[in-house]
Amino acid sequence: MTLILSIDPKPTFNQCWVSRSVTKGLLVHLGCDVTTVSSADDCLRVVSQEHNVVFLDVCMPGVDGYEVAIRIHEKFTTCRQGPLLVALMGNTDRVTKENYLRVGINGVVLKPVSVDKMRCVLSEVLEHRFLFETC
Repeated sequence: MTLILSIDPKPTFNQCWVSRSVTKGLLVHLGCDVTTVSSADDCLRVVSQEHNVVFLDVCMPGVDGYEVAIRIHEKFTTCRQGPLLVALMGNTDRVTKENYLRVGINGVVLKPVSVDKMRCVLSEVLEHRFLFETC
């Protein structure tokens, strides 16, 4: 079973809560064991070598997804391989992709998420460790 850590900001309004519920529900539907945290600090505290993938929202209050990606990579040395990182976001362009590469994000799921998008991205990053073309 694929062990997933999903970071989604604390719900401050209903849409954020729906986003978190949908993301977790889709991953569970795909057979993943999902832990959801609501802040960058929580993510950095609980992320471990056992997590296969971390899904993170790039636009979070406080510490953004880019900084979380950098800190996760700092936490894991070459002798301890860290989890793959997948960004959840509304849109992407060439500059954004370059920024993802720079901080070590392995793939992107464009919102709104769907079971087909999640299945495709999970399959690709787990098999090839890298995906930047959206499914």
